[in-house]
Amino acid sequence: MNSAQRPRLEEFFLALLWIIGTGAWGYFGYNGYVQNITAGPAFNLAGFILSFFLLCLTVFGLRYALNTFRRIWTTAPGWIETIASLCLGITLVLGFFFTIFSLVISIYHLFMDDITNLIFTWGIAACLGMVALAVYQLMGAIRAFEPFMGWSWQEDDTASRGLKALLRHIHGRNFGPHRSEEYLHGPLILETDSRTILIDEKDTGRQGLEKTLVAHGGFHITTLGFTANGATIFAVSDGGTVHYQSGGRKGTMFPPELKFWEWRNGRVQTAALGEPQTFMTSGYRTPPSLQNYRFLVPASGSKFAWVLPQEIRVGNWGDSTDLQLKLEETLPLNSTGSFTPLAFNPEGSRLAWCTPDGKTRLWNLETNQVQPLRSYPVNTSLTTAGEANPVWGLVFSPDGTRVATLGESGILLQNVYTGWRWFKTLNPQREQLGAFVFNNSGFEMALGLKAAPDAIHFSLSGRRGRNGNQNGPSNAGVAEYLSQQDPLQPDLVPIVRIWDLREDRYIDLPAGNAPIRELAYSSDNRQLAGVDEAGILRLWDIPPEGVTIRPPRLRLQIDLGLTGRKVQVAFSPDIEYMLCATDNRILIWNLARLTQGVVSSQ
Repeated sequence: MNSAQRPRLEEFFLALLWIIGTGAWGYFGYNGYVQNITAGPAFNLAGFILSFFLLCLTVFGLRYALNTFRRIWTTAPGWIETIASLCLGITLVLGFFFTIFSLVISIYHLFMDDITNLIFTWGIAACLGMVALAVYQLMGAIRAFEPFMGWSWQEDDTASRGLKALLRHIHGRNFGPHRSEEYLHGPLILETDSRTILIDEKDTGRQGLEKTLVAHGGFHITTLGFTANGATIFAVSDGGTVHYQSGGRKGTMFPPELKFWEWRNGRVQTAALGEPQTFMTSGYRTPPSLQNYRFLVPASGSKFAWVLPQEIRVGNWGDSTDLQLKLEETLPLNSTGSFTPLAFNPEGSRLAWCTPDGKTRLWNLETNQVQPLRSYPVNTSLTTAGEANPVWGLVFSPDGTRVATLGESGILLQNVYTGWRWFKTLNPQREQLGAFVFNNSGFEMALGLKAAPDAIHFSLSGRRGRNGNQNGPSNAGVAEYLSQQDPLQPDLVPIVRIWDLREDRYIDLPAGNAPIRELAYSSDNRQLAGVDEAGILRLWDIPPEGVTIRPPRLRLQIDLGLTGRKVQVAFSPDIEYMLCATDNRILIWNLARLTQGVVSSQ
């Protein structure tokens, strides 16, 4: 209610007219209804039905007027929303029984009284209208009471659990994560989506900004990319985003959603896993029953996984395939920063996860077999009850052969086929990981770090590549970079570290004043994009392997105008375009126009 706009002047006067009209309709409706009920043999069917609909119109008018008038008080406390929802639900329930009662009386007199054919036909039509009105009132009452289903229910309260089960059966999609067959598979349905707005900024926008897509209703986009031909963008929102109203008393949680957007002609294909769920709460708190799931989509966009603490279900958007896996251990579903401890391989044929105690599993979706991988070394002496999960995330290399498990102890790399493994220890007091990405060959990765000054190496002599001669790191330029940092945060400074996995050698790149939150390589591994918390995009030119080493060159640095820590970046397959997405916008950049005339500062 607090989020609603004040009523316009014409709305206010219309509400006043409704108040005046409902007085007259209510008077005639009530008198006509009561007189016919008590008339006995003098019962008038036409007058009775007209009186019934006049009473319904009276209630409708009063509801409209009250909804309009209460919007004048934009700072009303949250308890008013609670009382209003309860009153509306009770009114609709009473209206449902009143309609059923009137329907029974009308049907009785239709067949028992001596009436004309015209009145009989008219009466049948009126009775059908009563049936539709009764259904509308019942469903409206369930929607009005729906927010209160998020409250906790006592396990030993049989009546409460029975009522909850009944309401779920009647209108199950609105209560709790819905996982019925209806929503577990596609195919996608082409629809006109009024939330998806295409803005052409080629002529009037910033240099290089081709188009802007405003979509996803404020959801956090977790997967972003182009299809192979570059003509379609797919964007996945994880769901679980809550919009609060009435000072945190009422919330709506939105389901996961997948959009395939043909961005050149503006057509959108959308699939949502379930429907929005509303609940009543206090202090901007979400009921635990609505938080306990995870939604994943592979880079190909071909499948999706609905992950519960002890169950994984994998569906296919194109058919009715549905694989289920019951787990003995409990999966951690809360992400750490930009990491999650479970992931698809790029093709969507395998799904891997890591438990809090470091056990890693690989599920082959083609054979429906689960195999163990090397466990992540969890230092139990440093982990106590109530602390964050020591395993942060898991990610596949682009070729699907390697898995990187990230956590407080460091980075574990392993080959899922050969069993090869390699572990790199990170000291959380000196190196804090914020972003991670493989290059497309899988032999190099880029890390977004906050590092201690003595752990930074900005230049590397020798040749780049496996067979090259490298003489070791150098700290040239570190002092100058440190002088540009925020003096209030002198301990750790943001950098991007490019790591050659074959030789365990790296080079660091300056990355401004804010931590890097997202990194992406181009398909030829010659460009690296990074976005920090301040919304600054940096694009580096990466030298090819086997040439005389030079530090990667900062090609451009621009302010995206995006705020928040959750930003996705992706290159098109032909490297002509780059995507940047935040909670409610997807920016499409033309790289040639974006870098035209830009002079690097490095």
